[in-house]
Amino acid sequence: MKFLMAALSAVAVGCASSESAPPPKTEAPKVEGTFELTGSRIIGCCCPSPCPCRLNKKPFHCHGCDHTDAVHIDSGHIGGVRMDGFTYVIVGRGFGEDVAKNWVYVYVTDKATEAQMKAFVGMLQEGVKSWGPKAPYLAGTMLGMRNVPIQYTVSANRKEYAVTIPGILDFKTAAIINPGQKNPVVSTGVMDAFGDRFVHADCLVHKYKDATINYAWDLTGRQCNFADFVLDNARMAKGGIGWGCWTSHVDFGDRGKYAEQYKDDH
Repeated sequence: MKFLMAALSAVAVGCASSESAPPPKTEAPKVEGTFELTGSRIIGCCCPSPCPCRLNKKPFHCHGCDHTDAVHIDSGHIGGVRMDGFTYVIVGRGFGEDVAKNWVYVYVTDKATEAQMKAFVGMLQEGVKSWGPKAPYLAGTMLGMRNVPIQYTVSANRKEYAVTIPGILDFKTAAIINPGQKNPVVSTGVMDAFGDRFVHADCLVHKYKDATINYAWDLTGRQCNFADFVLDNARMAKGGIGWGCWTSHVDFGDRGKYAEQYKDDH
């Protein structure tokens, strides 16, 4: 497959319905039979907070968004395949001004069964088809996929989420709690493949290096967020999930600047 969607877009309906404007004609992803996935995800990128892409704005950098998306399924199934304990990580560059430079690489837990891998890859492939011409803007060229040891952890109070791929990725986050507040900072109504809500977090560590694709970064201190999710047929039918309404590129009529282009303006 040439293109891969960011995060779990394979099961994300593109655009919420609206009484004032109909959703775009984007084919919904197809999953054989019923499905239900309960778990959490962590996302970090090279932008400062908050994440502009979630607001349908261009990323800070013209080169796009260098990002890590880590997903852990606590329980659930795709069709007749149980996905309990399944973890995967997508890294790459998306949303860039030069679409040809967008790319993704996928890491999947080395504990995955053959049946789980087949279900997962099928889900991603259907997702690519559903995005049609937007896929290369949101993700990019598929550089590869391989099974690796992945350690995904969530603290007992669910305020610290982390993922590690030994020798490749170290990514740790902690919920942002403003002075005088008891609960973390939360955004709702955002574009996301897992729902429409996430917790803003401090990026304690975000280091990546993989000689296989000759790419590395240290995005410690940049934007990150995490969220728990429940995805099933009923939630998908409700809408309001996904990136189908995303339009922040000149090819879709957005002639605004990338944030770094404003730095010398007064």
